[in-house]
Amino acid sequence: MADGSGVVFLFDENTPWRLVRSLRELGQDAVHVNDVDLRGAPDQDVLRYAGEREWVVVGSDRQILHKPLERAVLKEMNMGAFFFNDTIRGLCKISRTVYRHWPEMKRLAGTLERPYLHLIRETTISPIRRKRLGNEP
Repeated sequence: MADGSGVVFLFDENTPWRLVRSLRELGQDAVHVNDVDLRGAPDQDVLRYAGEREWVVVGSDRQILHKPLERAVLKEMNMGAFFFNDTIRGLCKISRTVYRHWPEMKRLAGTLERPYLHLIRETTISPIRRKRLGNEP
């Protein structure tokens, strides 16, 4: 795609479509679920779609990590994913947080061994324990 990093990010429907559009306008490899007709699709379908393309998922719904079907897809598809901390809500806060962390998100996505899960906070990005996927620490 556009930025040459080879990593494409799929943003879930809880993230602002306008943010994703602005990233694309800046030449970044960002896709929103609305762009690929997955709005309203079950989480496991969205995850599988991204996994089949080796895309990285960015989302607000960390509850995915507590759902066995979704966790199984993340593990089976050997995926990378970033989830926003629960305090990051709304267009402005999500956008500001993504813009602040975008270079680091791209770096991590391009260098980490999959599967991986990361939590995006306002000022930091940190790993979510792989144990969440049923892997040994």
